[in-house]
Amino acid sequence: MTTSKSRLLSASLALAIGAAGLTVAATASPSSAADAVAPAGASDSGAYLAPFYTKGDLTGDKQITAADLDRARAALGKTSGDAGWSAVAAADLDGDGTITIADLARLAQKVIYDDGSFDLIEASALDMQKAMNAGVITSVELTQDYLDRITAYNSNTVDPAGTGRPLNAIITTDAEDALAAAAASDAARAKNGHGSGMLDGIPILLKDNYDTKDMPTSAGCSCWEDNQTATDATMVTGLRDKGAIILGKASMDEFAYGFVSQYSTGSPVGSSKYVASPYNTAQSAGGSSGGTGASISANLGAIGFGTDTGGSIRVPSSYNQLVGLRPTVGLTSRDGIVPLALTQDTGGPIARSVSDVAVALDAVVGSDDADAATADADSHLPDSYTSYLDPTALQGKHFAYFTTMVPSATGSASQAAAYAIFMAAVAKLQAQGATVDAIDPSTLAADPTSGVTVAQILGEGSGSTNEFKSNIAAYVANHLDPTVADRTLAQIVASGQFVPSYKNTYTSRDAVTTDTYNTWMSTHGTLISNGSAYLTSLMNTDDIDAVIYPTTTTYGTFGSNLRLSPNTGMPAITVPAGQDTPADVTAGAPANANVNLEFLGRDYDEGDLISYGYSFEQATKARTTPALYPALAGETYAGPGVDKDAPGNGAVTVGSTAKTVKPGATFSVTVEQSADDLYAYDLSLGFDPRAAKLVSSSTAGGTTGSDVVTTGSGAVRVVHTKLGSSPAAEGTTKLVTLTFKALKPGPAAVAVTRLVTVDAAGDAKTVVSPGRTSIGISAYSTTTSAMLAKHVVKAGKTVRLSVSVAAAPGVVPTGSVKVTVGGKAHTATLVGGRAVLRIKAPKLAKRVKKAKTKKVTVLYLPKGDFIGSSATVSMKVRPKH
Repeated sequence: MTTSKSRLLSASLALAIGAAGLTVAATASPSSAADAVAPAGASDSGAYLAPFYTKGDLTGDKQITAADLDRARAALGKTSGDAGWSAVAAADLDGDGTITIADLARLAQKVIYDDGSFDLIEASALDMQKAMNAGVITSVELTQDYLDRITAYNSNTVDPAGTGRPLNAIITTDAEDALAAAAASDAARAKNGHGSGMLDGIPILLKDNYDTKDMPTSAGCSCWEDNQTATDATMVTGLRDKGAIILGKASMDEFAYGFVSQYSTGSPVGSSKYVASPYNTAQSAGGSSGGTGASISANLGAIGFGTDTGGSIRVPSSYNQLVGLRPTVGLTSRDGIVPLALTQDTGGPIARSVSDVAVALDAVVGSDDADAATADADSHLPDSYTSYLDPTALQGKHFAYFTTMVPSATGSASQAAAYAIFMAAVAKLQAQGATVDAIDPSTLAADPTSGVTVAQILGEGSGSTNEFKSNIAAYVANHLDPTVADRTLAQIVASGQFVPSYKNTYTSRDAVTTDTYNTWMSTHGTLISNGSAYLTSLMNTDDIDAVIYPTTTTYGTFGSNLRLSPNTGMPAITVPAGQDTPADVTAGAPANANVNLEFLGRDYDEGDLISYGYSFEQATKARTTPALYPALAGETYAGPGVDKDAPGNGAVTVGSTAKTVKPGATFSVTVEQSADDLYAYDLSLGFDPRAAKLVSSSTAGGTTGSDVVTTGSGAVRVVHTKLGSSPAAEGTTKLVTLTFKALKPGPAAVAVTRLVTVDAAGDAKTVVSPGRTSIGISAYSTTTSAMLAKHVVKAGKTVRLSVSVAAAPGVVPTGSVKVTVGGKAHTATLVGGRAVLRIKAPKLAKRVKKAKTKKVTVLYLPKGDFIGSSATVSMKVRPKH
């Protein structure tokens, strides 16, 4: 008997006997194998969704945010030989010894952010966090969408088959409190720029045996419909602490009795309801956590929680194509959960993906003084179970299965289908680099110390018969609402408020005596301890990483497969493996049925089990979405980053708003690319600083960690990257618009001197001959005016001429004026745009007796950025006599 299991079991027995007297789909695949490998062991480092979303962290907060991008961007061009390299070396993601735009792009992809379209159906917690961080959807919208789906699908029959029936998966919701919590989450996210963790704002459904202070906990029994507890279960507290939104309570088999999920809550006395599978509503959703299984599979909530005594997480997971984790007994607290058999009870997540299971598990594990079985939990916790999400984890692993746990290929149609699905799963494991051995348990010697065998482990019954009366009495004393009248099994039976067919079960359990209970606890506890020690020894001797087996057959159970985990206390994860075929259905198997592959590991091996399950999930993608429960209107959100353009040819164009401008005016130059796959770019431009001055700039905007840097006289550098998994740009894409002020006449060329683009895969490419444009800056136009002091002048007499040259307001023309009258020219320099000349009236011929009109022409001779202009005035010249 191992020490840790001895301590755990002793704590469980003590608790039970005493009662008698949790910064910033499936998870997006890492971009490289190096990113994917998670550190081994319980002390692995990294926070949420490590290592992919933490590799490259420069700020030490174990997440990639805008702060990390700012530091990396400031270090662009820095090499390993430069001072300060150690502070930014983590951002050198391609390992070439230089911080480049490719490094920045890859770092930006590790930000949990996506402004593409968001689909509620099958969305993972990571999908939701990305979309909420990008502002594509809010927690309030998520919560309302799920509430709307519950309204539309929970109680209505949507299956057109004659045997179709409602899901009946949800007992109650608390829309008011859930939406208020979601609004608070949205407000905090808006203030901080990102969520507080992977569960922040995520709507969660709980099996109705988890205490919640804002919703009744009936355990599926109408007798306890008014059980409003004063506190949350410890696991629920962990979820709320991580920002999860508690959406509602899922239906369950009454008091977790069996695998069909029959419950009486909300039903008239003497009646009950069944939970249906969303794939075939004529079939059970499994139990006892059937409501959780059906609701999560039909996308009525993001992630669910159930409890497992003898299969109650794993059966609904297998029936409903879900991932379910039964944790080591003692990893999660049972305090505040209506018990069934505390030697075997454990609470855990049920989700559509392994990544969601890992995210959810992080919030609910750890020691709890109210549950002595959890005393050792903290010493076994990693920083995050998400660090085990390694798609290559099956490579080199050794698995084994006991032949007695595999259905017969020649048995019933359901068994034959399960056999085929299991053997296909074995082949898939081998294809991923694992070794799989078949072991006939009859060939194994019994444990030399305890004498226990595999057959005895599998043959031990559930503790529910002998432990329920004692365990439920402890819950009543410590948690049940004092106003609930029916507080004993006898009172419940007398009330008639229960599933009618369970009467004999409650009566027989009520008859269990203290002596029977104590004897059971001794023998059963010993079997669990010995079974754990024996199975662990077998695995250690043969270097077996996990024992595998089919969780169920098609909508049915097989033998004692479900007993291996509860009768050892060892953890197990179950993952969809495949569905039956039309031929199986023709042979008599139920339609649309699924079978899960289960991995069982050593105590506290949840991290490794998650890695095996994730790798298997990524290799098979076996889960399908229930066709009977499609998206409702409005459940798809188009984000601002959605690009519907066709891919371009990569050509770059540089264009301006005008071909010519005046000095002092502004003009804009826009650089565009006919993009094929543009995620990030590093753009440098040059211009003549004598001709133009940079005034402002703007990039494409939106999903950007971008900057515009003037790197010197006449040079601009633009660094731009999208964030997270935002879609890459295609088609005509603006790279930058630069606004200049024209300084002097002449050409003002703006040219792209360098352009490096990075595609969505993180690969960089230098664009050759990217383009240029030229803008003509013309001189100022002018107007010239002149005025004579006298308009009638005697021939040969001198008169004063005032000349004024004007340009744009505030601009004073420079240069000179040339005045011509009677064939003679006079010049003068402008001072302040003005000149005064004294000119003589031309002489007249002696024969001229009358006054003659002569024209005085004034020509502006510009100097500098001005255009010449002219004026004329008339002078009336009188003869001298």
